[in-house]
Amino acid sequence: MKTIIFTAALVSGLAGLVQAEETAAISFEDLDVNNNEALSVAETGNLPEISAQWSTLDMDGDGQLSKDEFAGYTTPAPAAGNQ
Repeated sequence: MKTIIFTAALVSGLAGLVQAEETAAISFEDLDVNNNEALSVAETGNLPEISAQWSTLDMDGDGQLSKDEFAGYTTPAPAAGNQ
């Protein structure tokens, strides 16, 4: 019985860590892997929440996001029930 309770607590704790990791703020510097002070579609390609906002964020239409343009990125609110 103690093993079941411990396992349930461990799984619950890990689920909380995963959720916290998913909602952690994404920095420009973390994404700018080639350090050229601009983000390409390839550098943000695995982040659908940024891709969904790309046309709004890329204000000058050059196909890249500057640090100032990236500052306009808003993290989507968690879905209902995921809070």
